[in-house]
Amino acid sequence: MEGRNTGLRSIFIIFWVIGSIFWVMIGALDGDFMQSIITITIGWAVLFLCFWVKDEYMRKKWNDLDED
Repeated sequence: MEGRNTGLRSIFIIFWVIGSIFWVMIGALDGDFMQSIITITIGWAVLFLCFWVKDEYMRKKWNDLDED
């Protein structure tokens, strides 16, 4: 199960990192740096929560299929 769909996740994270860098730069230029950091932190937490839930679901799904 470990190697499934890691390329898509890697591409998504690369774009997310680039977007986060631009978001911080815009927040710094706008003068609201802390709000920018808080928004990015919430976004990263939601992103990793979604990945974790998907991984747990897929792990259970593949374990159920392997048992049958």
